Amino acid sequence: MGGLATGIALADAGHRPTIFERSTGELRSRGGGIVAQQNIRQFLSHHTTVSPETVTTSSSERRYLTRSGDIERSMSESMVFTSWDSLYRQLREAFPDADYHMGEEVVNVTPETATATFDDGSERSGDVVITAEGGQSNTRKQLFPDVTPSFADYVAWRGVIPEAAVPSDVCDEFDDAFTFYQGADQLILAYFIPGPDGSTTPGERRLNWVWYDTVEADDRGDVFTDRTGTQRRFTVPPGQLRDSIRTSQRERAVTTLPPVFESVVTETPDLFVQAIYDLSVPEMVV
Repeated sequence: MGGLATGIALADAGHRPTIFERSTGELRSRGGGIVAQQNIRQFLSHHTTVSPETVTTSSSERRYLTRSGDIERSMSESMVFTSWDSLYRQLREAFPDADYHMGEEVVNVTPETATATFDDGSERSGDVVITAEGGQSNTRKQLFPDVTPSFADYVAWRGVIPEAAVPSDVCDEFDDAFTFYQGADQLILAYFIPGPDGSTTPGERRLNWVWYDTVEADDRGDVFTDRTGTQRRFTVPPGQLRDSIRTSQRERAVTTLPPVFESVVTETPDLFVQAIYDLSVPEMVV
């Protein structure tokens, strides 16, 4: 997403950027909901043909619940939300296909000549190479081999559920609100995002939730071992979480969360989990 936005901005400034995406197929949502901060909305207004209002949802209240589900406190606060897939679609449509190459993985960068070497042995040079590879960046590993992400001792359990599948009384609790519950060593939040087709019409949206929870070091390997037995470092994506792990987290929801949050967690068919890491690098430009 960051690389795509950078490419669009450079193209609008008169440059001719080329984007190389290591994924081989159509990118799917990697995280569900996104808080659409003002800079995101301004970027859409300035660099795409879409109006931000057509791809975002909003709320007018920030709300904190007690364990029993009562409102502990609330405040007026306007927030705007979107979804990973809605935002990606708009950005992708704004960048020319001819300059967007999928299935191209950079394995080495030569800073002195701004040259990128790809996994098939080919090379491309330019005026500058900008990498936006995320936590598993090959380029960062090459340039800063001693810098590695450090697990922050907690994870984000996530899920989205179609609004039509949420009981109406639960929908009412979350509608027009950015809702939180903070318990012992955990924080969960929820808000509505556009539907899978981008619709922001009530009834066609999705409820997005994120549950930050601690994971003991001894349990991390078990949590991040997927259905195939592969131990993952950063995320176990939708559809890959083992039944025992999903059941265990749903049981924890029943015993620790307010009823409305318990309901959405237990009713979400395809929850997934992401590890939270800390990372800092000594330089951003080399």
